[in-house]
Amino acid sequence: MTDEELQSKTITWLRFPMIVGVLLIHSYNPNLNNGGMLLRDIPITYPLFQFIRNLSSEVVARFCVPLFFLIAGYLFFYRASTFTPSIYAGKLQKRIHSLLIPYLFWNAFALLTYVLLQQVFGIHSLAYGALPRVSAWEWTDYLRCFWDIRSPHYPLIYPLWFIRDLMVTVVLTPFIYIGIKHLKAFFPLAFFFIWIFGLPINIVGINTGGIFFFSIGAYFSINQKNLVTESRKLFGFSMLYPVIAIADTLFKGHDIDTYLHPTGILLGMLFTVNLISYLLQKNRIKESTYLAGASFFVYAAHEQMLSQIRKMLVTVIPPQSESAYFALYLLPMLATILITFGIYYLLKKYCPTAMKIMVGARN
Repeated sequence: MTDEELQSKTITWLRFPMIVGVLLIHSYNPNLNNGGMLLRDIPITYPLFQFIRNLSSEVVARFCVPLFFLIAGYLFFYRASTFTPSIYAGKLQKRIHSLLIPYLFWNAFALLTYVLLQQVFGIHSLAYGALPRVSAWEWTDYLRCFWDIRSPHYPLIYPLWFIRDLMVTVVLTPFIYIGIKHLKAFFPLAFFFIWIFGLPINIVGINTGGIFFFSIGAYFSINQKNLVTESRKLFGFSMLYPVIAIADTLFKGHDIDTYLHPTGILLGMLFTVNLISYLLQKNRIKESTYLAGASFFVYAAHEQMLSQIRKMLVTVIPPQSESAYFALYLLPMLATILITFGIYYLLKKYCPTAMKIMVGARN
């Protein structure tokens, strides 16, 4: 297996686990109304659950979105020896299909669902509480479903903020390319300090942390460096990640975690790329194009499903023991993955054209 093949297989394999990481983040702190429960109000008598939940959702899963940005930056400039206006236009056109159209579709689908639930079925609340009263909206409220300049700036399907921010970053790629060409590694280094010190640019869609990780991937790609090969140069450092992850979990909320958490994100990405590439190279695991293809569908469809399943389960499994908390933390996520997989399979088999629109023509 060549280095190029190993890199491709590693990126393919990572797509689905990174989506699972996103679901873990969204499973961390659910707030269910109408007789639901708050997982943040956990009795101190359940320290094992607190530790496992914090380690999974607040530590390990937190490098998944940065890794998505990094891979996106690498693939955007992949095999682009130059970056002319025509190449830029061609890449933007591809991202219209892979990012913009799915972004518009899923938010429009959610909006239509809200209208049907309220106007046809008379349902005015879901797991998160009352739905926005669509009948009282002005035309600006419909626009805010796709691009909301009000805090907290989420689109109607809030996990799609990543797609929105990635689209803005893609538009800014000429500046990223010029910066890397002229400043070399100092360009991502500058955004590293912006990210580490939490200096945001208060424009919706401009994500300084996202630009930092995107520019890392862009730097490697523009300089024709292999992600797996470069990660292995820091293999020794990456092996520190389990220790840093546990420390990050134990010292959550302390001043030292200001340094532990970003260190863990950086080492976590290195550790994961090194581990997965090693296992693939040794044929211990195989990449699955099906899982990689289904990952975007799971990501786009999971939000309300995850919460509704948890709301139903809490009536069957009252949160009165540590095992119940584990069940309410993990079972909704597993059920959401299985259900979305089933829907993805049926739509791909019987409505392939619609599926291509939903997932951006991803294979």
